[in-house]
Amino acid sequence: RPSSRAMPATPPEPDYPAEAAVRSVRHNGEIRWNGGFVYVSKTLAGEAVAATETEEDGQWALNFHAHPLGILDTRRMKLVRRSAAPTKPLGAAADTTGGKL
Repeated sequence: RPSSRAMPATPPEPDYPAEAAVRSVRHNGEIRWNGGFVYVSKTLAGEAVAATETEEDGQWALNFHAHPLGILDTRRMKLVRRSAAPTKPLGAAADTTGGKL
């Protein structure tokens, strides 16, 4: 059955903090940052994203509305996604051989 809630004609504008650096995502998925370009996502083309400075020197946290996208590493001019941290596959056993077979 159809939802009883009406879909808004236009989504609400994001409520970013005043100290955030707000950038519009270009048609190719990039934002302009410090005179260069950083790829974010083509899916967000035309949307506003916000960067807030972290405690790490040269890094900024990038968000779309309340959704964290990753860390802008200004030294490498790259977005480091939160899921980029290496993880073990589900069910993987710990290596007890120290890498030796």
